[in-house]
Amino acid sequence: MRDIMRILAVLLIACTPAAAQELHDTSAVQTDSLAPLTIETDMPGAVVFLDGDSVGVTPCAVPSSYVGRRHLRLVPREASNWLVDPILDTMDIVAGVAQTKRYAFSPKLLIISTPSEAAVFFGDSLIGTTPLVVRGISGPLRLQKMGYADTTLDISQAARGILATGLKKIWTSTPEESIFKDSEGNGSSLRLYITGATTVLAGAASAYFKVKADNIYSKYVRTGDPNDLAEVNRLDTAAGIALAATQLSLGLFTYFILTE
Repeated sequence: MRDIMRILAVLLIACTPAAAQELHDTSAVQTDSLAPLTIETDMPGAVVFLDGDSVGVTPCAVPSSYVGRRHLRLVPREASNWLVDPILDTMDIVAGVAQTKRYAFSPKLLIISTPSEAAVFFGDSLIGTTPLVVRGISGPLRLQKMGYADTTLDISQAARGILATGLKKIWTSTPEESIFKDSEGNGSSLRLYITGATTVLAGAASAYFKVKADNIYSKYVRTGDPNDLAEVNRLDTAAGIALAATQLSLGLFTYFILTE
């Protein structure tokens, strides 16, 4: 009986380190098998957020610690440019599964003319009147307005997604009446006051909507409520419209000052 007990004790001592080593090797294999998620964008340098945490810029290899369902937000390098919308997505990161996610931003172009309400043509097609936000345009644009010379725009010259131009007036024998002038013809101060006030108010509205959108997005990251995400999109749109109004008013204000 004592011999049997001795044999069992020896076997137990011999097997225990091997079992521990085998468990350690298995754990190491599982840890090493966690391949990082790679995120790429058509505009390199975009900031990558997972559940609100910044994890790098594209092209970005996400750390293997981010496993499970995650909320992704990609912010373009020019974060202050509202004409390039951030990208939102929800993804499942699986341990040991290598993934590569590729995203494409959809930059927009704001076209502003002085004066406004000029017809914008792409080829032979009328696509709207200024101020106008367009997306996916790759060729030259042509602006037309009664009483002004046709103007061709090169969209590659746009600065931060905004392309502004002044139309050249065609001389006519009958000058047009300005809507800013009163019966005595003294409307210079009035139009400056109007455009200046509009610039300030539109800029304040844009900042308000943007701050409110960021606050609601933080709530969305915590709750995942799709209603919050929809509200964020509505507020971002309102902020963009207000910013466009700010740019237009500022352009008119500058134009009126220079033409005095």
